[in-house]
Amino acid sequence: MIRKLLLFVAVGMLAIQLAYPQSQAADSVKEVKAGEAVLLGDILLVKVTQSKKPAFAGVKLKGEPLVVVLELDAGKKGVTVSYNLSADPKSSELYLTSGAQKNAPRAVIEDFPSWGSDNDKEVELLDPKGAGSSSLDFEGKGTISVLFDVPVAQAKGPKKLSMVLRTVQPKREQLSIVVNLD
Repeated sequence: MIRKLLLFVAVGMLAIQLAYPQSQAADSVKEVKAGEAVLLGDILLVKVTQSKKPAFAGVKLKGEPLVVVLELDAGKKGVTVSYNLSADPKSSELYLTSGAQKNAPRAVIEDFPSWGSDNDKEVELLDPKGAGSSSLDFEGKGTISVLFDVPVAQAKGPKKLSMVLRTVQPKREQLSIVVNLD
């Protein structure tokens, strides 16, 4: 009797799987290596690299600097991208993990040539008490450079960048990425 019941349940589960296949969720996390390009929807190409250039010359740090560059390419179409960036690792949607510790960004530079004279490439220090939601309208290519202050004890270990990006225009989509930097 129990065997018949188990067989019936197994056949029922298989029938449900075949009738309603589950696709990958739109907000599932993609894990990639540094330098790999990821497509957000069918509009935006995202590539994350680690920079060796000291673009944040005036920012004081307690540990080792680590600069991550998000290269965005929208092609010839205009796109609106949003992301939440904060100096608080609990509320930031872009953070670095080294070991078990989450490190929030300290500063950011947004560089988008399609902004013309508004493209000031200013170093923006992040306030630990403030939430930093950013919305960017651009076309073509651009970069977001993010500075992290990595504690000296964790500077040599493996690091991962976690982030969530959203397109608002022309279509609402979300991308969650974990990038292995080492």
